Amino acid sequence: MKKIIFSLLAGFVLGAAVIWLALFHGPAEKPAEKTPGPDISTGSAAIAKQIADAGLKFAAPEPTVLAREVKGYGRVLDAAPLVAAAAEIQVAQVTAEASEKESTRTKSLHDAGENASLQSVETANAAMLRDRAQLDAARARLLSAWGRALLERTDLPALVRQLALGEIALVRIDLPPGESPAQPLASARVGALTGSDTLSEVELLGSAPAADPQAQGTGYLALWRTGPLAPGTALRAVMTAPGDPQKVLVLPRGAFVRHAGGVFIYVQTAEGGFERRLVTLGSPVAAGLVVTEGVTEKDQVVVTGAQQLLATEVLGSAGGSED
Repeated sequence: MKKIIFSLLAGFVLGAAVIWLALFHGPAEKPAEKTPGPDISTGSAAIAKQIADAGLKFAAPEPTVLAREVKGYGRVLDAAPLVAAAAEIQVAQVTAEASEKESTRTKSLHDAGENASLQSVETANAAMLRDRAQLDAARARLLSAWGRALLERTDLPALVRQLALGEIALVRIDLPPGESPAQPLASARVGALTGSDTLSEVELLGSAPAADPQAQGTGYLALWRTGPLAPGTALRAVMTAPGDPQKVLVLPRGAFVRHAGGVFIYVQTAEGGFERRLVTLGSPVAAGLVVTEGVTEKDQVVVTGAQQLLATEVLGSAGGSED
């Protein structure tokens, strides 16, 4: 009987405690519902939803025929030595022409029996020969340093003036050892060393007179007429090589994403998913960028929304869909 009475008392106390908690503290709060994370699964249903939500668009690489090209590196040269060499030639040429005229005039006077001694004729002739030699030496110095292409330009004085004013720039392009074709290159394009901006055409002058001690490949000189460039500016270069055109694949710029130091594209798989592929880029063209490795004509590439897919993939690999 005592046990029954004790149980009734305990139940009464427990019930009173519950009523007191309900009256003074209100109903117990429900546990907060977990906010679902972004859907980063790779199932076909999730992918279909991603395509609808992100507005993904696909396209096959566009086959394009381009001339064969050779990649190299360029830098803007300091034109001051060329300006000085051209000025030396100009002064030497004016002096040589004056000496030649004086020698001819003195000889004519001597032959006519006028006031010109034989010694005067010999002195004028010696001065003419000396000035001619100085002109030849000045030309040889420019030839050795800058090559025949610049020495033989008829517009060299005007060209030098533009270089001195910074209106144009002289660019040296070097190809890696073994990359120089047997036949002369037809044209060249240069642009910023980093990035994928469209390259600008330069006026190819010809082979450089000496090899670069660091590159140890074939060098070429070219004129940049697009705008001012500071001496020492590093450039990337693409030179058109002789031979039959080659077939390449082109994708628009929106198809590419950069991740972990590489350039990737997303290709739709047969199962309806996506495969991220590392690609090798070629030259930029009007329609986008040439892809030399990592894609085929049959691939369906994400050309709009690739960045969203990369963000989804990175979030998923970081554990964003699981606790």
